[in-house]
Amino acid sequence: MKKDNKIRLGFFYYDLCNLYGDSGNVMILVHHLEAQGAKVIVDRLTVDEPKKIEKYDWIYMGSTTDRGLLLALMDLRKYKTALAYAIEHGTHILATGNSFELFGKELRMGSKLYHGLGLLDFSTKYGPRIVNDLMEPYIGFENHPGVTVESKEAPFVDLDDRKEGVVRNNFIGTYTVGPLLVRNPAFLRSYVEAILRRKDPGFEIKPMDLHLEQAVYEASVEELSKPHVTY
Repeated sequence: MKKDNKIRLGFFYYDLCNLYGDSGNVMILVHHLEAQGAKVIVDRLTVDEPKKIEKYDWIYMGSTTDRGLLLALMDLRKYKTALAYAIEHGTHILATGNSFELFGKELRMGSKLYHGLGLLDFSTKYGPRIVNDLMEPYIGFENHPGVTVESKEAPFVDLDDRKEGVVRNNFIGTYTVGPLLVRNPAFLRSYVEAILRRKDPGFEIKPMDLHLEQAVYEASVEELSKPHVTY
């Protein structure tokens, strides 16, 4: 890498947004970035702790409860302008589980309507809870009552029988949890490359040792290929 080989990661609401082992996404990303020679600095921040959005190469939020979601929403409103700049200028942001709902226009929880950050052009309405193991195109798990509606953003998953999540520039929002990066080695590889090459476009990626992640992936595919119930 260039002389500045620091990669700064912001794990926002690490205590609230970590229902499904979401911290595993941070841990595995740090491991593979360091294996590429980067010096990785992780800030684990929660409500009311200052968040200097502009300094991060990657921001992560995981899944949370309804209460946690609203606490995060109230806190993030202070950083709306900085987050808008980060999204439009290509900062890598990954929001898994229901945390990506915060970035839309509205969240409808039962009879209550909350205004989101409005940084992306979609809304969320709540209905019957969806609980499902996922295999295509990513291994994972979903457990959420929220459904994306009125979206003008590209979906993260775009299959005939399932469309979900939102993508704009380097922002990815998806209900897929489990955690996503740990269970999907091909996606992990491309994600590590994208973060490093945003920092240094000429960076030469070393071969990545993903044999453990690949073994987990193959075991998951085998298990999920068996009949299972969707709720």
